[in-house]
Amino acid sequence: MTMGAIKTSVLIIPLLLFQLALFGQSKPFVSLPAQLNDSSFADWIGPGDSDYGVFYFRKAVELKEVPKSFIIHVSADNRYRLWVNEKLVIWGPAVGDMFNWNYETTDIAPYLKEGKNIIASQVWNMGSLRGARQISHKTAFILQGNSPAEQVANTNNSWKIIKDRGYHGIAINRRIAGGGYIAGGTDSVDGFKHPWGWNLLSYDDAAWQAARKLGKGNHQGLDTWVGTPWMLQARKIPLMEQKLETIPQLLDVKGFSYPLSAYKGSLQTQIPPNTQAEILLDNGVLTMGFPQLLVSGGRGSKIKIQYQEALFNEEGGKGNRDEWRGKVMKGYYDVFLPDGGNRLFEPLWIRVFRYVKITVSTGNEPLSINGFKNLYTAYPLEQKATFTSSKKDFEKIWDVSWRTAQLCALETYMDCPYYEQLQYIGDTRIQALISMYVGGDERLVKNALEQFYASMQPMGLTKSNHPAAGTQIIPPFSLLYISMLHDYHMLGKDSGFVKQYMPGVKFILDWFISRIDDSGMLGPLPYWNHIDGGTKFVNGSPPGISDGGSAHMSVLLAYTIDRAAEMLTYYGYACDAENLLPVSAKLKENTLKLCLNRDKGLLAETPDQQLYSRHTNSFAILAGMFDAQTEKAVARKIIDDGSLIQTSLYFDFYVFQALKKAGLGGEVTALMEKWQTFLDYGLTTFPEHGIESRSDCHAWSAHPMYDFLSIVCGVTSSSPGFKTVKIEPQLGELTKASGTIPHYMGEIAVSFTKDKKERLRYEVVLPHNLTGVLKYKNQSYPLSGGKNINTLN
Repeated sequence: MTMGAIKTSVLIIPLLLFQLALFGQSKPFVSLPAQLNDSSFADWIGPGDSDYGVFYFRKAVELKEVPKSFIIHVSADNRYRLWVNEKLVIWGPAVGDMFNWNYETTDIAPYLKEGKNIIASQVWNMGSLRGARQISHKTAFILQGNSPAEQVANTNNSWKIIKDRGYHGIAINRRIAGGGYIAGGTDSVDGFKHPWGWNLLSYDDAAWQAARKLGKGNHQGLDTWVGTPWMLQARKIPLMEQKLETIPQLLDVKGFSYPLSAYKGSLQTQIPPNTQAEILLDNGVLTMGFPQLLVSGGRGSKIKIQYQEALFNEEGGKGNRDEWRGKVMKGYYDVFLPDGGNRLFEPLWIRVFRYVKITVSTGNEPLSINGFKNLYTAYPLEQKATFTSSKKDFEKIWDVSWRTAQLCALETYMDCPYYEQLQYIGDTRIQALISMYVGGDERLVKNALEQFYASMQPMGLTKSNHPAAGTQIIPPFSLLYISMLHDYHMLGKDSGFVKQYMPGVKFILDWFISRIDDSGMLGPLPYWNHIDGGTKFVNGSPPGISDGGSAHMSVLLAYTIDRAAEMLTYYGYACDAENLLPVSAKLKENTLKLCLNRDKGLLAETPDQQLYSRHTNSFAILAGMFDAQTEKAVARKIIDDGSLIQTSLYFDFYVFQALKKAGLGGEVTALMEKWQTFLDYGLTTFPEHGIESRSDCHAWSAHPMYDFLSIVCGVTSSSPGFKTVKIEPQLGELTKASGTIPHYMGEIAVSFTKDKKERLRYEVVLPHNLTGVLKYKNQSYPLSGGKNINTLN
């Protein structure tokens, strides 16, 4: 974020009301070679290196009158914040890659005035301390006016630049963070060296240097080898939701006198001179955003602000998250050295925390703390779906799942907000379903599908996560990417969006099919074939990867081919689908022949039939490899047989879908006990694996929201584009369940009551143009637009 005087800190608030709008030219930057010498197009400007650094840019713009509109397009590498006349207007760019570098578009006319105007930007590059998701070329900033009248603001050497000598990065490692950490460095700021007031109208920038031009900003497809490497594209997602939060509870103070009862959500106190003080705060629930510490005085002091999801006991475990006595703080931290003025400290990037520890070492002056708040920041997911049932505990599971989903969505989906902040395909498939089912929001879903496609490697596989500076290949995730496309194909309203990715679908499948060996199953597979972490699988990979003969991978490929064939047929590639379907059939046939143990009634992991898992048998059900009777028997073993390799929270998603397909979806309600245990231990989001997980907030563990709606209430799309609906409720131990789901035609509302004789009364309300079918006990009942009420025996 930024450092600023109190006068500028309050100007964050207008951003809360800002709504993104796309204006003007479809290609505001250079798109033709001849435009590279056209002064009406903006230049990237910056120091010209890729080292760590925080820089400020300023330009004065004289206006004879306030224009009705003044549209600009802005981007930076790594990131920027833009002020106009001391008001924070916009920040970004939304994270992407070099071939898809985002810019934001906004109208700054409401912030302009007659006479002198100052446009100012803070730009930073974390250098070697960048988080794993941050791709970068070099430190740079660009601003392009939309029309000739606005091009007076274009970035070029009329802009001024200065480096902030007060900023230094802090490297964070596993030991500091309390677990494997790759989300980037934090901030150390020396208030004596920071150019306070740098974005004010009255600031004297005479000593600043003229900005260095680095080349024109250009879009993809520029027909020349000359240009800059940032291939600019318009931001496709909305701006982030932001709101100020107070920290509700002060737990402990050490080193000075401050009555805990005096704390009312606003930390206001004075630390005496020559004092070592500690302040421990508890937000009560996990949150993320930009913490704001307001201080005055304290010249020569040192402030350390440390953040963590949970506190740690002497054994290094976390235990009950509500318990804090006898525990210690681990976690990343920021450092601020006050210069004695009235100052606001905010970190450059988001922090994630439930607990905050502020450690203060004062010199000869007292330090006044005048407030500590958090500017909550996340993707603007809106909860439109609802779920209630006869089991009240499920309401809390629903709420905590929602908080988990919210904190794992920013400019991309994130596996976890604290430790990695990476958008993995495996996690994102679940997150996307939650977005569409609960939020009715396709924007971040489509953004993710585009980004994964952009990560396609020359051999035919996607990266496991993207955007990311590194290249990690997890072949099963490429198959799950196809399933994620199929999910959108069934639920989304933009069918043309999916069609463009069919060549990539075939490319991925070709890579796998070429590795089917003489046994008729997949042979040895390179890379990291991660299926499920936190289990007895070695490094998350099932047996048969290195030597070949993995039942899981063979079944997953068959399952994926079937879904790909559906899409290929729908989008005009019927010949490709016809060629693929026999491959799927043979994979299933050969895997059953070699790996099915008929005595156990289960599919083994490899032909030697030594190991069995819930994972592979669940996917065998989902792939349609058994008849209905066998399917149900296998599903029952998945539930009851403790000798099987068990699944983690992540893979329970597929187990639950398999139980649903086998007609045992009602068992899912009993299997929610695992999530209830987390609530008993004080977690306010759901973790990566178990009670002692590294991450207390992991996106894949939020799938109960989707399960309640798609399994318990049984609402699914029955045709591409969600043009028809199938409702097959499986209430299990529940006697009542009801829910609402957003649909682009309107809201779907369902309500079910089940008596002791298994008679089901339902009320289903569909949008007027939506039709479908309700299934119960192998019988089908037509549904029409409007209200449908019936009682079934």
